[in-house]
Amino acid sequence: MRWIHQPVLLRTLFALVTLTTLVGCLETEATVIEKTEYHAPAANQAGEFADDIYDASAAPSFVPDRVDSREAKGWSVNLSAAVTKLDQDLLKPDFDEELLKIHANYRDAIRSVQSLNINVLPSINLIDGKAKQFDDGLYAALEQYWFQEHAAEFQGDLTFLKELAAAVPVDSRAAAYFAAGLELAEIKIPATNQASITFFKTRFASDLVQSKPIGFYTWNEKLKQCYRVGRFFQMEFELDDNDWMQPVIRALQTNSELQATYRRILARWARLSNSPSRLTALDLVENSTGQDLVRVRRQRNLTTSTVSLIPPGSNRETELTRRLFPNGFSAKDDVMRELVKAIRSGTVDLHPTEKSGWYDYQVYALETLLVPKRGDESKSLLLSGNYKRRRLEAFQALMTKRKETHVLRSESKFAVESALARPEPLERFSPRLRLEPAPTYYLRMARSYRFLNQVLREFVPETQLTTLHGLTEQGTRKQPLLDELSEIERLFYGCYALSAEDIGLGLNVNEDEQAVLIESRSIAEKWLTNYSDDPDLAVDTRVIVPVAEDLRRGVISVWATPGIRFSRLKTSYVPEAPPRVKTSDGEDWTPLKPEQLGEAIYLLPVDEFVSVQVPSSRILNRKEFQDLCNEAKTKDEIVQRLQR
Repeated sequence: MRWIHQPVLLRTLFALVTLTTLVGCLETEATVIEKTEYHAPAANQAGEFADDIYDASAAPSFVPDRVDSREAKGWSVNLSAAVTKLDQDLLKPDFDEELLKIHANYRDAIRSVQSLNINVLPSINLIDGKAKQFDDGLYAALEQYWFQEHAAEFQGDLTFLKELAAAVPVDSRAAAYFAAGLELAEIKIPATNQASITFFKTRFASDLVQSKPIGFYTWNEKLKQCYRVGRFFQMEFELDDNDWMQPVIRALQTNSELQATYRRILARWARLSNSPSRLTALDLVENSTGQDLVRVRRQRNLTTSTVSLIPPGSNRETELTRRLFPNGFSAKDDVMRELVKAIRSGTVDLHPTEKSGWYDYQVYALETLLVPKRGDESKSLLLSGNYKRRRLEAFQALMTKRKETHVLRSESKFAVESALARPEPLERFSPRLRLEPAPTYYLRMARSYRFLNQVLREFVPETQLTTLHGLTEQGTRKQPLLDELSEIERLFYGCYALSAEDIGLGLNVNEDEQAVLIESRSIAEKWLTNYSDDPDLAVDTRVIVPVAEDLRRGVISVWATPGIRFSRLKTSYVPEAPPRVKTSDGEDWTPLKPEQLGEAIYLLPVDEFVSVQVPSSRILNRKEFQDLCNEAKTKDEIVQRLQR
């Protein structure tokens, strides 16, 4: 929800009556005075956007040895007991027009405000923008590799599908199913049941939501094939309509090597995305009765009784949508709004489980953007209602980008020495932020990449892992994928360390994580010094992804990020919980007085977000959506064009 409101223009007509004796006439002059009023969003003191109120009993404790590595004019600074207030300042369209313009990427946005005398602070969105390019490149590389590669120690999806197809009778519906699906990869296999081939082809082609490649899958022809073939073999069947799968079940029962490969394929996609959202052919192999399958569904918390050969991964948003809107959703329903409400209430728990894949770990990192009290930093930060709205916007945008990366495989539906001389008194001390304060988010993101590293080492041979590169739309990324994965993990660990120090928060990491923090901090400091030159931030960041489809009404709920604009962050210290300072000669820490506390203002590059329902025939890929944004310019016009 964007909280920047257009001004209300009041035109008040004052009649100024002037009596004159010139030529004996009565003259009346009218002056029009324009007055512009700006109204911040109405305060909801009982709701999620209520301003935090300082509570001395909940304030962080003072830790004498937690000293900021940065001096302040010769003074050592300790923020351990300080509470930093974060507020989002109202942007006025007639004064802040440049800040409200929408840009295609972060670099263009930053350059557009270089002439303004305000610091641009790397936002949660911007740092995630760096991660998004790595995520897409990695996922694209793995899609191509796991889809089509074949070696002595590894078998890709295509090889498995061809071998499974060869194990079923050529006149069966199963053979027709494989023939229709593999033809999307330009592979011909023997199949004589032409009526069934036509049925499967028509069923798939008629579903534009499933058959049209979107996201990074439009980068090259191989990825387009990955998308179409992957979607085809996700095709969903009711349990009483799976007669075509009986030959598949017999083939898997009699061929242990084929069954082992199938297990491994299901496992690697489950670890990269999430556990299967439906029953699989393997479930039918291992469970012969309907009662057994009911038990499996309960154990895996499956919300449908359907079966797919290689299902997409489950996710919390689709499970919620299915539960809330079993008969479809109306034009007033908003999946994002319901997801946010459910996370805040605890109805949806984002904690990863033993069966979680990388997607769950990434989404879990976003939790404290919605529920700040669940983060370690909650005692050190005091958030205004307006800044909470900004965090909500960040959640919506980052959630959209997570889902767009996983769109195919996830169901949619150091201390500094002080000077010896006593420094001059600190007349004014303001918060010194190096990035938007969100330590828990940064830590959970780092851990998500650590989890991913384990997944890759489990499912990609070492010989391939050291040479594999992430992809881009133009080709490949410069660094080997494993090196880049290690670097992005350490970048987020470093952001965690710096963000924690910015607000005086102690580090809460495991022993094995502690070992990488010094190196990680150095990596993050270096990147934050020159982040605007990072080529990943010059990539068009605008994406669109389908979330849920209402077949009855013929509409799709989509989430989209139509560009980058700015938010103004206003920071200060709570007078009751100020920073403490001292000199190097060992005197006690002294709290700063209220008159010594200053305010710091930053510009945050943030994603615009829209949630809108569009006709089912209006499925846009990235390029099509970006072209639409280029033509429309404003958020409202973009929404109108999407709904046409």
